[in-house]
Amino acid sequence: MPHPATWRTAKAAACTLALAAAHLSAHAVVEAGHWRFTQDPAGQFGNFSVLVDQTVGGDYTGTFFDYDPSAGTLTYKTFNVDEGSEVWVTQPGAVIDNRFKPSLQNGQTTAVVGTDFYLGAATSSATDPGFSWATLSNRTSFGWAHFRADSSGKLTLVDSAMAFREPGIVVGTLSAVPEPSTWALMALGLASLAVRRQAHRQPRQPAGAVANAA
Repeated sequence: MPHPATWRTAKAAACTLALAAAHLSAHAVVEAGHWRFTQDPAGQFGNFSVLVDQTVGGDYTGTFFDYDPSAGTLTYKTFNVDEGSEVWVTQPGAVIDNRFKPSLQNGQTTAVVGTDFYLGAATSSATDPGFSWATLSNRTSFGWAHFRADSSGKLTLVDSAMAFREPGIVVGTLSAVPEPSTWALMALGLASLAVRRQAHRQPRQPAGAVANAA
């Protein structure tokens, strides 16, 4: 029978992992959708506009491009004058967060995307807790969208998702990026389980072994 201390360690590890899972799920607001687009050759600000929701309830912000299907290029034109968003080319499995945001607005005016591409977006809302125009670059909501063009150049929004008031999202999934505190809780729980396994593997001396050795 396992030693009582081993059971206590296992129980503590399980509680820690459960707390980490609860912490993650309690804060996760990740939903499919929340992206829209229009494609209009006579568009005033470009022939391709991307609209990203800034909150779960909507409140979209727009970014405008020219898409050239023959060259497979996407050229930035302008964006809505509100909280705005950063938009960039990405790929499945990438993490969309505040650490790396090569924006199409800021320097990378044209990108080669082909006819099947992913865009990432980082945005925020004035309704976010602690929102400040002075720290607008510290975004609070992140998302991705998959676009595909047919032989005539007509675009289709294949799939998309947004993580609202989250540290980030993994492109191509509905998985939010855990906060550092959640990672710490999970690491602590896993470490406790490792200690339990180590203790369980240690052989025990049979009863009377010490007396016989003496």
